Amino acid sequence: MITPAIGTKELYTQLNILLQSDTPVFIHGSPGIGKSYIVNDIARRNGLEIIDVRLSQLDAVDLRGIPTISNDQTKWMPPVFLPKEGEAQEGILFLDELNSAPLSVQAAIYQLVLDRKIGEYSLPKGWHIVCAGNKIDDRGIVFKLPSPLINRMIHIVLEAKFDDFKAWAILNSIHPFIVGFLGFRPDLLSSEIPSASETNPAFCTPRAWSMLSNILDIHEDTSALHPIIYGTVGYAAGIEFLSFVKVYKNLPNIDAILAGESQSVPEEPSALYALCAALIEKYKEHTHADHLFAYVQGLPVEFNVMLIKDLITKDESIAELGSFDRWMEDFGEYII
Repeated sequence: MITPAIGTKELYTQLNILLQSDTPVFIHGSPGIGKSYIVNDIARRNGLEIIDVRLSQLDAVDLRGIPTISNDQTKWMPPVFLPKEGEAQEGILFLDELNSAPLSVQAAIYQLVLDRKIGEYSLPKGWHIVCAGNKIDDRGIVFKLPSPLINRMIHIVLEAKFDDFKAWAILNSIHPFIVGFLGFRPDLLSSEIPSASETNPAFCTPRAWSMLSNILDIHEDTSALHPIIYGTVGYAAGIEFLSFVKVYKNLPNIDAILAGESQSVPEEPSALYALCAALIEKYKEHTHADHLFAYVQGLPVEFNVMLIKDLITKDESIAELGSFDRWMEDFGEYII
């Protein structure tokens, strides 16, 4: 039986509950979908320190520490990266790449996860354990977790969901080429990992699209970026993305629409997705919002509602505008 997966938005809710109850958790998810980012972001939001330990790079002795002689007895010196009593009062010990670690390291984690101890070391009160790793079918270096370790944690399966990514992308200024394209092809937010025989090993993930966004912020002329695009998200997705960018570049004048000087509406669905992404990216102030509420009247209903929902994500204060109240009277049923 396949365990139902959750999106990144739901993961925030579940992790906060587990942190409050101080219950160890293991997050299973494909590469590049935001596991590490979310754990670090939750620590930041809650004012917690975070120690990020990549277990695949450690040996068992690195966790328990080096033995030394004190008063004719062997004493184990804990590693410097583990939190110590008297330092940060609260934090997250993030044990990443757990199921990529050698079995000897996984065995060393047993006691730490269950009893908050390893050898003579004790995890200070106020520190929480969060683990993460790739799924076993992701073609990475992954070992099946021993059943005693599995039973010491809550297990959550994470998957990339476009609605969650889009909300994050709007708030984090991901390039509108990418937001618009993935609105048109949300299935390409995350793609299958290529087989070893593929000449191009790149594939789509939220992390890959974010990397491409950083590149486009510096160099928006995609005609010179074909090899980079193929090498970031793969050849097939790259070809579709480049075709979409051509559509994007032939959109009506976005500044004129936001200034209330144009009511031009494209007809093709791909152009409408591109248009919505461009309008949200260039939206800056409430005068733009008033003009947008007038403009969306000419859009198909699904794009009308999508555009306003994205606008709310970027600027929640539009709910205070009279034009928003009037829009809600006509279309509120579609977003409630």
